[in-house]
Amino acid sequence: MGSIVFGPKVLPDNLTEIAGYKAGLAMSIEEICDHLTGTSFPDTVRDGEASGVRLRAEVYEDLYYNLLYRIGYTKDLYQGTSIELANLFRRNNANASTLDLYMQVSATLTHLMLGGGKNNKLRQTDPRAILAEFKKMFGVAGLNIAIAMYEIMNRGMRMNPHRDIGNEWINPLELKGLFKGTDQQPEKGRFIDQRYIDYLSNNHGRLEEMHWRQFENLTAEFYERNGYKVDIGPGSGDDGVDVRVWDPDGSPGESPLCIVQCKRQKKKIEKVVVKGLHADVQFERAQYGVIVTTSELSPGAKTTISARGYDIQAVERDGVKGWLTKLRTPGTGIVR
Repeated sequence: MGSIVFGPKVLPDNLTEIAGYKAGLAMSIEEICDHLTGTSFPDTVRDGEASGVRLRAEVYEDLYYNLLYRIGYTKDLYQGTSIELANLFRRNNANASTLDLYMQVSATLTHLMLGGGKNNKLRQTDPRAILAEFKKMFGVAGLNIAIAMYEIMNRGMRMNPHRDIGNEWINPLELKGLFKGTDQQPEKGRFIDQRYIDYLSNNHGRLEEMHWRQFENLTAEFYERNGYKVDIGPGSGDDGVDVRVWDPDGSPGESPLCIVQCKRQKKKIEKVVVKGLHADVQFERAQYGVIVTTSELSPGAKTTISARGYDIQAVERDGVKGWLTKLRTPGTGIVR
């Protein structure tokens, strides 16, 4: 595939642009290197900063895909169009009839998608209209193949590191704001920016490093997106009530459905926290309380809840990770 020559500072600058334009995160060179730990790429980037570097095209692609995965732009480490198409082929060559259907759909779709001028219909119109024709031509089975193949090809064009990066985000958000706090209002999301959610969904190990306010924001965002009415406390002087939650038809003037205490910490949650939340639930006349934590409840805390019959639920570390999976940006395909 040949090599690419990057002059001094060109490769690091290119990577910061990728992080900003694709994932919407403003990152320093050192932050980028930190996220590539475990590979040979940090040394490559630092060499590129000092004196320039020559990389084989496939090495640069690997660097590009690793960076986008590690900062949350892709859910999984992207392997490239050829590998994804090969996997799709293997799923459709079980017998002669399915293989023949696959080859017919492949030939038709490739002609429409990659052809130039008038043939390039999938780039000129809503692809769903064109794919509807596949259902008429090849039935539901053929349509499913066409959808899967289209999304692979479309993702390949979007992920191609040799094409124009494209400004998917105009105003990058500083990654450090997730950990040090920020006054910048979310661009996508009410309480916490979607870019931080996508980042955390691939970086569970950094949950405990979040700024405490961002952890409260994440909790409020989860309830908000699930249809509840939400009020987040002031952050200080809130008497231990971080988030109040009402049913969709409820009113902030009424007693809340539940009150939430957020504990972003490494050590286990002790029973004193449980007792305090129970008292708050009674005072607020809420139906129940929720402890959301990046850690887990201690055995004593769990025993206190069960032995005393407290109406308290816990969303522990694995539960928060499940939230991130549900909240992350869905695929960009035509059916997702």
